[in-house]
Amino acid sequence: MGMLMTGLRGLLAFQSAMNVTSHNLTNAQRDFYSRRRVDFIESMYHGGVTAGDVNRVYSEIASRDLQRTTSDFSMSEIAYDQLSQIERMLTNDKSSVGSSISETLKTLRELNNNVGSTQSRSSYLNMLNFLAGRFNAAGSQIEEEKLNVNKSINNIAATVSKITQEIAALNDQVVNSQGHDLDSILDKREEQVQELAKYIDFSSNIDEKNQLNISLNNGSALVLGNQYGTIQAITNPSDSTKLLLQLNTTIGVSPLDVTAAVRSGQIAGLYNLQSTLSDAQNSLNRLALTFSNAINAQNKLGIDANGSWGGNIFNDINNSNYINQRILENTNNTGTESMTVSITDTNQLTISDYNLVFDTATHYVLTRRKDNVVVSSGNIGSLPQDIAADGFSISINGGSIVAGDSFIVSPTKSGASSIKMSMTDPKLLALAWAVKSEANQQNKGTGRINVDNIIDPTNSAFSVPGSLNPPIRIEFLTDTTYQLVDANLNSVIEGPINYDPSLGKNSVFPTPGGYDPGYTISLSGAIKAGDTFDIAYNNKMSGDNRNGMAMEDLYKKNVLHGSSMTFSSAYDSLSLALSLQTRSEKIDKESNKALYDHSFAYFKAVAGVDQVEETAELQRYYEAYQASAQIIQVAKSVFETVIQLSRG
Repeated sequence: MGMLMTGLRGLLAFQSAMNVTSHNLTNAQRDFYSRRRVDFIESMYHGGVTAGDVNRVYSEIASRDLQRTTSDFSMSEIAYDQLSQIERMLTNDKSSVGSSISETLKTLRELNNNVGSTQSRSSYLNMLNFLAGRFNAAGSQIEEEKLNVNKSINNIAATVSKITQEIAALNDQVVNSQGHDLDSILDKREEQVQELAKYIDFSSNIDEKNQLNISLNNGSALVLGNQYGTIQAITNPSDSTKLLLQLNTTIGVSPLDVTAAVRSGQIAGLYNLQSTLSDAQNSLNRLALTFSNAINAQNKLGIDANGSWGGNIFNDINNSNYINQRILENTNNTGTESMTVSITDTNQLTISDYNLVFDTATHYVLTRRKDNVVVSSGNIGSLPQDIAADGFSISINGGSIVAGDSFIVSPTKSGASSIKMSMTDPKLLALAWAVKSEANQQNKGTGRINVDNIIDPTNSAFSVPGSLNPPIRIEFLTDTTYQLVDANLNSVIEGPINYDPSLGKNSVFPTPGGYDPGYTISLSGAIKAGDTFDIAYNNKMSGDNRNGMAMEDLYKKNVLHGSSMTFSSAYDSLSLALSLQTRSEKIDKESNKALYDHSFAYFKAVAGVDQVEETAELQRYYEAYQASAQIIQVAKSVFETVIQLSRG
């Protein structure tokens, strides 16, 4: 009888082991299924073996390591995937802002070679319009991406809240399971925890009740037993274009700003992406403002095909729409300050935003956010009052100032997405200068005169349409002295003035006496006493390309603050910076992917199902099962023999 019971106990034990192993094999493809193991117990008094507890194979250390690498990989993955889309758009050779800038220069050169051609004028204007469209598209694309980032943060925050609720519910099931289906509940909880790690980073521990508790980096509890907190994305009161993460929970003090506590996972990757996008956007905005303002300013220094002073080609960078949107108030402000921001010098603009804080009702501090440098501070007297820094001016136009009020100043805001053409008539391109100069054909010397630049069309020298006021004659009294004469009145304006031929180039205006007609003239060469030079209004502008050439020279000048970059090289620098950042994110993604793969492989090695191993175990248990069956068969034979003998 003892052999029979031994066989039966073995048969049942190995049948149970085969059932568990079969369960393992059928769940092998589930990432977070932890394999089960049967404990075999020797039956010391009755002989044989019995099946003990079925244990879930699990490593808390492996789980935590996988959580960490999952968060890091998810952070770099989402940043790279989003950033690479922007990079492809901004660096496209055929449709980028950079290639369009080059095309406008090429078209301008062709125009300067044929300034009388209406077709050439139209071509240049069309290219400028196309460039404005490229700026618009690039600026709008980045802005759209920033909005998408906020949407993603919102969606992920909602997802995180659902997961924490689920984990808390599973904790409750763990406590109340009384062993029923406990391992399946623990697997579900592990799957939820690893899913949570995709979105945020956190610390976790399993308590004495086998509940998994989760806390953020600042110590705030996100899950504590069957209690949970929810993450909500709310508008940042100091910057309504961005979101804060708020923890709402009954576990502790509520609500809490936990934005800084999330350092990894998809949400952290999106926050990091915001900073990169803001830099790229501000760089693009600055270039658009600098380019359009420079072209506008130069066109205003020339005269068009109708003989009139040039106007804006692009919209004014300080129109009312622009100056009103460059400052953003904190929604918690209690003052009624009315402020606008005007650009005073595009060459001094940076790519940073600024914090303006009134620490008292009569004192302000203006800090550059990029490097946290205070660029201006001082007392506020009676309004209106201006605050100037880094190429822009904040006008406090009125209202009341309250201590603690704060603002974000964005001098370059919407520069790219809002640039538009103001000019549609190619005849209004002002390619000529209003001033001409020439040497008297009777001069004995080899002196030369040149109009170097037009500085100020509003000068009184241009107050009489179609004429200089006054036209000027330069009369040399000796080889090295001259006087300026009003050609209309034949009266001396100033003189004698020294001339030094060894300098190579002598600037005439402003004169030593301070006379300044709003344009610059230079003299050079060997000039003889009695030689004269005439300065008059340019009434034959049809073949004059001097302002067009000056406009062309803008493309060669260093235009950005603290750099030696032209329009084209500034865009190339922006593209390069974005490409380098994208490459850096790609390297981080690949590196973090390798670490994640290693952690996942370790997790699976510890807790996962190895099909080869489980198949071998199944075969082993089957053989043991057959052996137990054989014991029963032998016991049966022995029993039958004993019965037969007893009947003897």
